[in-house]
Amino acid sequence: MDNHFGKGLMAGLNASSADSARSVANFCADYKRGFVLGFSHRMFEKTGDRQLSAWEAGILTRRYGLDKEMVMDFFKENQSSTTIRFFMAGYRLEA
Repeated sequence: MDNHFGKGLMAGLNASSADSARSVANFCADYKRGFVLGFSHRMFEKTGDRQLSAWEAGILTRRYGLDKEMVMDFFKENQSSTTIRFFMAGYRLEA
């Protein structure tokens, strides 16, 4: 059994930009979720801005057709309602 989430996570950590919805259409949800989280984590490491990375994750979650609750859970670890608000702002922006 392949670890699609882990492969997506590593791809996101190494990506210089996010893929279009068309580019990721053939990947499973676990891979896409891993990519979104890896990409947003890399963005946080580069910028130090957790809100910006949550906003970008929200945009990508909507773009890739992912379940927002499954991705948003990763931003709830520090109980910051601000981070969740930025995630939801990005998610709604892409609508």
